[in-house]
Amino acid sequence: MVLGILFLAVIVALFAVAFSFILAVARPAMSLRRRVLAASLGAGIIPSIPAFFAIGYDVVGPAERMVALSATGVFALLMAGLVGFPVAHVFSSRAGRGRANIADQGKLAE
Repeated sequence: MVLGILFLAVIVALFAVAFSFILAVARPAMSLRRRVLAASLGAGIIPSIPAFFAIGYDVVGPAERMVALSATGVFALLMAGLVGFPVAHVFSSRAGRGRANIADQGKLAE
């Protein structure tokens, strides 16, 4: 159980790194706050999608289904906040600093 949660935390961290770099390249005009928020939420929700489908097909009653889906949603948001947000913030700010340095070097060459 503990290894599964640690594995999910590593997956969320990897998604957060990937999304933060993708957003830094694809949307350079987007503010740092929005990039971090989008990367952390995406990193928390994407690994939980298989659990949503498995619960939707496995649980029989509508009340049990809602409880299980809401618990999975809360866990996805918790992982996004506790794991995805710090990782996305660190890597988004690094990517933004690297992009600013490259832009400054281009202006100096002109």
